[in-house]
Amino acid sequence: MSITISRRSMMLGAALVPLGVGAKAFDNALPLRLGTVPTRIYRSVFNPRENMDGWVFFLMLEASEDGPLIPVSLRIAYHAAGEVVREEVVRGPLLAAMARQDISPARLTGDAPDPPAYWPQALRIHCYLPHAPMIQELGLQLRVADGSGIEHQVEARIPIIDFQQRAALIFPFRGPGIISQAGVLGGGHRNRSGGFAIDALGLDENHGPMRAPGSDRPQDYAGWGRPIIAPGTGVVVRARNDRPDQPRDGVSDPAYFAPEYPGGGDVGNYIVIDHGEGEFSLIAHLRLGSVRVRTGDRVAQAQPIGELGNSGDTSGPHIHYQLQDGPRWEYADGLPVRFANVSNLTRGSYFNAR
Repeated sequence: MSITISRRSMMLGAALVPLGVGAKAFDNALPLRLGTVPTRIYRSVFNPRENMDGWVFFLMLEASEDGPLIPVSLRIAYHAAGEVVREEVVRGPLLAAMARQDISPARLTGDAPDPPAYWPQALRIHCYLPHAPMIQELGLQLRVADGSGIEHQVEARIPIIDFQQRAALIFPFRGPGIISQAGVLGGGHRNRSGGFAIDALGLDENHGPMRAPGSDRPQDYAGWGRPIIAPGTGVVVRARNDRPDQPRDGVSDPAYFAPEYPGGGDVGNYIVIDHGEGEFSLIAHLRLGSVRVRTGDRVAQAQPIGELGNSGDTSGPHIHYQLQDGPRWEYADGLPVRFANVSNLTRGSYFNAR
């Protein structure tokens, strides 16, 4: 038996097997379950030259009671065409190095769960495998020890999903650019909604990044003030236009962060567009005062909506773009994205968006 949760659900996990339902347990077992953050795991290209796929996610151990549970071993079985084609077991110092105890279930929605639930362990898992045979599911078996040293076992089957983008999208600015940062598989954005996010600099006609080399003024970037356009049709569901731009290149000064992001992660001035079918575009770090749309406005693809700036947690003028499955980036899962007019979104890739 498995529990299937819809793409926009905020419950823990995508396809779970709770302890006691198709899972083996040791004596004195606790009510435990496994899930993932992000709540759905999408197949993505890790290395196109070597035809490798990859996923990065947190495996969350959820308990109905608070208390220490220490990971003992983790078994990962890779399923393709109904068969286990690879198995790994992680234990000891390597497993301990993967573990975190500082992530709360409130991260899913911003609210504490009701009834109460606790995440005594979060394990960061990186998977990189050849595209063939195509992995369709991960079988996960985690053993943990409680404060008395008694071991407990819990299992889950997590599907690997091939995302089918519904919205027709174009890159959010025209002209030359370079991808300065990409998603988690390239060592880039690591947060839940930003796993497939990209940062892009606007370049001049000779693909240069600066109008005045050696300057530390953001205004001397070639991309500063470039028109930002709606990547697709939809309705603006969130927008902000009051945040100052960082004044110096190469410095992300916390004094310019919004009060709600004192530790960083501030998206600055931004726009979120609902394209329908559970797909939302977030365009961030726009120039102060440049946002041309408000919540409730309907936008057409390629409509000017703002200008490239340097607001929020940023060390240089760029545009941050991500596709996500909800209106709030703090509580959404990131989605793989395709643009009709830019094909290579890997870090360091030059492009010319027509």
